[in-house]
Amino acid sequence: MKALQVKQTNTFKKSALLLAITTAISMPVIAVEESKKNTAEEAKIERMTITATRSALNLDDALTSQVVITRADIDVINPISIQDLLSTLPSVDISNNGGRGQTSSVFLRGNGSDATLILVDGVRVSSATLGSTRLNNISPEMIERIEVVQGPRAALWGADAIGGVIQIFTRQLEGGEHFAGVSIGTDEYRKYKAGIGLKHGDGQTTVTVSHERSEGFDVQDDGELDEDGYKFTSIAVRGQQNISEDLSIDWLFSNSEGENEFDGSYQNNSDLTGHAWLVRANYVSEFSNIKNNTVLSIGQNRDSSEGFLDLQSRGVFETRRDQFSFVNNSQLSNEFQVNMGVDFYQDDVSNSRILSFSGDVQRYADEKRDVTGAFVNALYNGDVLSFEATIRHDNVSGVDSENTYNLGAGYQINKDSRVVINHATGFKVPTFNDLYYPNFGTPTLNSERSETTELFFETRLGAVDTRINFYYSEIDELISRNPAGDAANFDEVIIKGAELSFNLVSTGGTHDLNLSYTDAKDQVTAEELAAVPTERDEKLIRRAREKLNYKFTTSINVADLYAEYKFVGSREDSVYPNDRVELGAYQLINLGLNAPLSKNLVLNARVTNLLDKEYQTANTYFTQGRALYIGVTYQNF
Repeated sequence: MKALQVKQTNTFKKSALLLAITTAISMPVIAVEESKKNTAEEAKIERMTITATRSALNLDDALTSQVVITRADIDVINPISIQDLLSTLPSVDISNNGGRGQTSSVFLRGNGSDATLILVDGVRVSSATLGSTRLNNISPEMIERIEVVQGPRAALWGADAIGGVIQIFTRQLEGGEHFAGVSIGTDEYRKYKAGIGLKHGDGQTTVTVSHERSEGFDVQDDGELDEDGYKFTSIAVRGQQNISEDLSIDWLFSNSEGENEFDGSYQNNSDLTGHAWLVRANYVSEFSNIKNNTVLSIGQNRDSSEGFLDLQSRGVFETRRDQFSFVNNSQLSNEFQVNMGVDFYQDDVSNSRILSFSGDVQRYADEKRDVTGAFVNALYNGDVLSFEATIRHDNVSGVDSENTYNLGAGYQINKDSRVVINHATGFKVPTFNDLYYPNFGTPTLNSERSETTELFFETRLGAVDTRINFYYSEIDELISRNPAGDAANFDEVIIKGAELSFNLVSTGGTHDLNLSYTDAKDQVTAEELAAVPTERDEKLIRRAREKLNYKFTTSINVADLYAEYKFVGSREDSVYPNDRVELGAYQLINLGLNAPLSKNLVLNARVTNLLDKEYQTANTYFTQGRALYIGVTYQNF
């Protein structure tokens, strides 16, 4: 295959990198005076979550399924992309139109890639035109932690949180802390990164920058053998300042620019830009022995993608989203708290322009919409019983209004075991493409609506933390395309799933194992099948039923080693105009290494697809073969 021809050009470089990694693992490692930060206080901070209830809460008290990926996890995995982190979680499918730098989709618990809300420090960053979120322009070096809530959280966050919520928190360094590093790898990969923490009075600001580029590989099976490269440059400024004992302000500014190459007759490369800012005030008060924490934030996100064909522009998709939110947390007692808030954001796509095949410039029939939501959440956490209830109302101009709710209950069986059940509704607003794309949009579309029930049990058996989840979702008014290509609402989708997770910390290292089963089917009626033959199959595309992830981390002579095994079952994908193809199951092994070379210098290395497996996550698109990355980082923390 031509993919193998491209791989063979990098054989010498891969061998050299593999030799360097092998040498680094076997060489004596210089002892360092200070190991990684792992104090009890930091461990407690890492166990806190914000995304579950929109206020600080101990992870063990949240009545929802949630995973937190910490900075320590990121350091040991040495990911090349956020997808490398998310793909290790249960019931998460990643689909790539090629490799790093290309379009990717994240399917959470069988839901569509645009049915999971993605936030960066509380800012919505999805495209209002395409509905997707570009994760490639967020470098792992710029991330402090990622909170992933699995299951509907629309009653708290509003639209698009059907599959769940993924919130990315940007890096925070203490004043005087800094790092700088460089990495090289397969396909002429280069990365340069740096960050610094600045102290200013009773506050600090962190500045991180990252630049990466690669010549890439041939990403599509289209008879044309070429390399499809990419480059991204990003900067993030994250800061906080205490104004008084009760008032603090924090802020975010991020900017990213990049471009990627791909194969296509209409477009073959694109320029990608992203911009976000946020200013947030936090005020702590107490009235009649009721402690309150009030958060007021205002921000903006801009997302732009301009496609080209041989340097000629083929149109621009741009979203400008102005955002505002007010959230108040009242701690009525040690066990009982109430959260309430108001959210508003305006989507503006007036800078978008669509070029028809004839070259005519077209625009959306409607270019702006307002979304306003208000919610109340009550949470009781007792020694044995816990309860949660949330209700929310959203008004989406030009579409409809939605009422959503969430009910949850937990029972603490003993100090190591609890069982939780929750039931929630959610909705996803049609994108501007769904509603107004010239000749293919349908302005009368309704929002997708979901209803989900989840039951999970968690316990500690000896030294093993164990968790088992069962969930059942019904999605009505699914937005898809009919044979003519027009957006349309279809009937019911049913998603059933189960997850089993184990965590063992032993003297030899840490073992993490999760298995998941996801059955996502479109409930096609006989009448629909007659009207739309073979266009709508039972299985939703690009979602595997069976997945298994195993991760092992250990330290040898103060070097951190990481090994990952991944199994993904077979999936189906669509073939234009109305056929299906099966994508085979695949297995991957990835390795990671962090080895201190001195007190401040660290060697970083990663091997992905160690066995050089050929597989596909999207029909007609190749994936990267064995890839090796090695770098050094200077840091003073």
